[in-house]
Amino acid sequence: MCWSSLKKKRQEFIHLPFFKFLQNRSIDLKKRASGIPFWAHFVMSFKDLNAYVLREEPTTDPIQVMINQHTYEDASHWVWYVKDLDVLGIDYSLRFTDALRFLWSEETQRARQLSYDLLRLCASQTEPVLRLVIVEAIEATGTTALSEGLVQLSQELQELTHKRSLYFSDHHLRVETGHIQAGLENGDEEQFFGSIQLTDAQRIKAFELVETVFEYFTRFYDGLLAYSQKHYLDCPFPKGYGVPQSEAEFAHSEIAGDLDSLYLEPQLLAQQPAGRK
Repeated sequence: MCWSSLKKKRQEFIHLPFFKFLQNRSIDLKKRASGIPFWAHFVMSFKDLNAYVLREEPTTDPIQVMINQHTYEDASHWVWYVKDLDVLGIDYSLRFTDALRFLWSEETQRARQLSYDLLRLCASQTEPVLRLVIVEAIEATGTTALSEGLVQLSQELQELTHKRSLYFSDHHLRVETGHIQAGLENGDEEQFFGSIQLTDAQRIKAFELVETVFEYFTRFYDGLLAYSQKHYLDCPFPKGYGVPQSEAEFAHSEIAGDLDSLYLEPQLLAQQPAGRK
């Protein structure tokens, strides 16, 4: 299919600054782990990507059948992430408005962008074989991230908290082989995928899709690194919640202020003398 491209991109991917950051034990563990909340939008959107975009039922296409089977497994990983938030002691109570501001803040924009980019990319490909290429590329980025730093991070956190996480751990890595499984035995994947015949047009598109997926995840991890460098695990959310973080958020707060005045206006009018209404 496009094994050479996947292997090449993975070799480039392992050198991302974020993975070096995770591996550097001279950096405070609580700083290296502070980006865990940053993942929220992507993790929960990935559940929907599998359930509502990649999955096509009913189908008679054997590759789509494999994709469908894979989506049922991948769509359940969000449960591990949510449990990890509790296990790691960062399941903080936030006002609903603050939770919304965090998820859609400027600091977490790269997480949202990854969600939207993957949704758009998968929806744009109607041929199962090209969707399979996307799934394989996503799987390759996931196993790389786990093996190049996230599993080490999880082990260090376990030593600190005496509690085991799941989403960021070797448990996840054992499930994520780096390939779609869907009934295949370990070791059979490359032979199976190598047997898939692509047209010239499909082959060109497959290489393009691999490049695109790795580009999306590179931007995500660059954003995650920037977020992690600003925070600590015991205080992972931006300080001064409710304080605008950017010009865009400032503009939003101005709009919110205008709305407040609209809500208050009838009360103020009711308190004014009749001649002044």
